[in-house]
Amino acid sequence: MTIKVQCACGAKYSFDVEPVDGRMPFAVNCPACGADGTESANQIIAEQGGSAKLRVRVATPANAVPMPPALPQQVAVAVSAMERLREERRQMRRVAWIAAVVALVVVALVGAWGWVAFVGSKPRLAWSLKVPGDASAWRTGFLDDSKVFLVSPARATVHDLLSGKDLWSTTLSETASETGAAAPKVYVDHDSLWICPGSQVLRLDRLTGKIRETIPIAGRLQSFTPTETNILVVSSIAETTRLAMRIDLATGESPILRVEVPRSEKHLMPNELPPNVAPTANVLLSQALDEQKFNKPLDAMSSEFFSAGENMVELRVKLLEPKVTWVQSIKPRGSELLNGNLTAGSSGGAVEEQVLNDIKRSQTGGVKSIDESRYEVKVRRWLGEAPVEWTGRVTGVPAFFSLPTVDILAAGKLLTVFDKKNKELFEAGLSFPVNDRFTGTNWDRHSVPAAEDKEGLYFFDEGVLTAFSLPGGDVRWRLTSIGISKVQFDDQGALYVDSTTASPQDIQYSEQITFDKAAPVLLKVDPATGKILWQAPRLGQDCFLSGKFLYTASVQKGGMALTQGLAEALNAGAAQEGPVYFHLYRLDPATGDEMWDFYRAEAPAELYIRQNRILARFGNDVEAWKYIVF
Repeated sequence: MTIKVQCACGAKYSFDVEPVDGRMPFAVNCPACGADGTESANQIIAEQGGSAKLRVRVATPANAVPMPPALPQQVAVAVSAMERLREERRQMRRVAWIAAVVALVVVALVGAWGWVAFVGSKPRLAWSLKVPGDASAWRTGFLDDSKVFLVSPARATVHDLLSGKDLWSTTLSETASETGAAAPKVYVDHDSLWICPGSQVLRLDRLTGKIRETIPIAGRLQSFTPTETNILVVSSIAETTRLAMRIDLATGESPILRVEVPRSEKHLMPNELPPNVAPTANVLLSQALDEQKFNKPLDAMSSEFFSAGENMVELRVKLLEPKVTWVQSIKPRGSELLNGNLTAGSSGGAVEEQVLNDIKRSQTGGVKSIDESRYEVKVRRWLGEAPVEWTGRVTGVPAFFSLPTVDILAAGKLLTVFDKKNKELFEAGLSFPVNDRFTGTNWDRHSVPAAEDKEGLYFFDEGVLTAFSLPGGDVRWRLTSIGISKVQFDDQGALYVDSTTASPQDIQYSEQITFDKAAPVLLKVDPATGKILWQAPRLGQDCFLSGKFLYTASVQKGGMALTQGLAEALNAGAAQEGPVYFHLYRLDPATGDEMWDFYRAEAPAELYIRQNRILARFGNDVEAWKYIVF
C-alpha cells in the first residue's frame, strides 16, 4: 500500500510498504529534516486497513536535502556495538603486544646489567704469554690502548690485543741473550719505540718495527732519562769525564756534550759507635759484620746529571762540614711487662712487641743517623754551550727534581725553586726533610715528591703537603699527612695523594716493630683549597690514573706476625716464607668507593694500566686483562 506522510517541517513524502500485523515493519524518517515518521505511518496504515500494496512515490520539496535510507534501528545499534567490540579487541591486542615488548626489553636490560655488573665489568684474561730466559731481562708496556710491546736485549715484539696477533718482531742483537742480561731501557713516543740495551740507543718505527736509527753510546752508561721532547743519555768514559747526549725526539739529532766533573770522594767517619749506643756484644758483632751500619762514609764530592725538559742540569755537591746526628729509631722502653708486672689483663701482642723491639735494640742500638752536614751545591744548567751556574750552601743531603716549568732543590728542611733559566724563584722552609726514598741510591730517578698545575707547586715532605703559588712561592695551604709517597692530577684537575694513617711519632720511630701497622690511605684533594674531598683507607699503596679511571694497588706479605717481626728484629729483612697478597682495586672517582677487587697471590714485577686494560708481568708470565665499560 502507499503511505503518504506530511512532516511537521512541511515536507511531504510517500512510500510503498507491506504492513506486518497492521504496523510498519521498519522505521521511517523525513527525507528533509530526518524526523521520525514511523507513528504517523502506523496511523495511516490503520486508517487504510493495512492490506493494499502500492508503489512508493516520494515527493520532496525543492529545498529539501535527500537523505540516505535509514537502517532499521535495531540493526544500527547492533552494528555499532559490534564495531565497538572489534575496536576494543584490537586495542587490547595492541596493549598486550606493547606490554610483551616492554617486558622483553626490561628483562634484556636487567640481564645485560647483571652480566655487566657481575661478569663483564670485572677484569678477565684477554691474552697471556710466557717469555723465555730470565724474567728480569724483559721489559713490557703499552704501545697504545690495544697494543703491547715486549723487549729483551735480543728482540722487540709488538702484539695486538684486538686481533690476537703479533704485528711485528725485530731482532735487536744476534749475540744478546735473555739469560743473565739486564732489561733494556724503553721509551715510547708518538711514532717511535726507543730502546737502550746499554751500549747503544735504537729507534724503531712503531708501525713496522723497522730500525730507523742506531746511536752508539761511548763508555759506560750512567743514566737514560726520557722527557716529552728529548732523551738524556749520560755515559762515563773516564773517572772525571762524562758524555751527555741529548737526543731530540722530533729531529733525531743527538749532539754530545763533554763535561769534566770533579773526582768522586768519600769522607770517612770516625770508627766509633754513636754516643747514645751501648757497646753490647750484639752491637759490636753487628758493627763488625756491617762496617757501614753506624759509620757510613759521607759523599765528600759528587756530580750528577738531570734532564730538565728543555735543557740539562748538573748538580755538583761538595762537603764543607761533616755532621751526623743520631736519634732514637725505636721507642724507649715503657712499663716492663716482663719483669713481674705481667697480669692476666696484659696484652699478649704488647709483650711480643716488647720482646722483638728489645731484640732489635740489642742488635742495632735502636738508633738511626740524620745527615746534618753542610754542603756547597752548584746547579749548573746548560742553556747553550756553556753552563749557567747557581751556587748555594745547604744543610742536609741535597736532592734535585725537575718538573715541567720549574726545578726543585731540596736539602734538609729547605726548599729552593728555580725556573728553566736557572733563576732562583723562592726559598721555603719545610716541616720535615723529604723521605729517604727520594735521596741517594734509594731514588729511582723517576718519582718526584711534587706536582704542579697552572695554579702552582705542590710539594710534600715526610709529614706535610704544601701548596705554593708560582712564581712567588706564597703558601696557599698546608695539609698534614704522614707518609705521603706520591701526588698527581687527574684529567679534571683533582689532586690525588698516596699517604698513610701513620702518626708524627712514626717519622722518628721508623724502626719500631709493631703488629698494628699504619694503613695506606688515598686522599682526593681540592687543589684550590686543600680540602679533602674523600679518603679511601686500606685499599692500596699506589694510585694509578688513566683517563676517567682510578685504580689503587696493594702488595702485602702474609705469614705469622710474630715470624715477620722476628725476622725484622734480627735485621734479616722480611721472612721468606708466607703468601703474597696482590690487590688491584678500581675506585669510583666521585666517591672513592670500591667498584671491584682484582686479586692475585703473587706480586707483579711490572704493572701498567691503560684505560680499562691491565698489563702485568708475573715472573715470566705476561698477562693482559680487560673489562667492559660504558
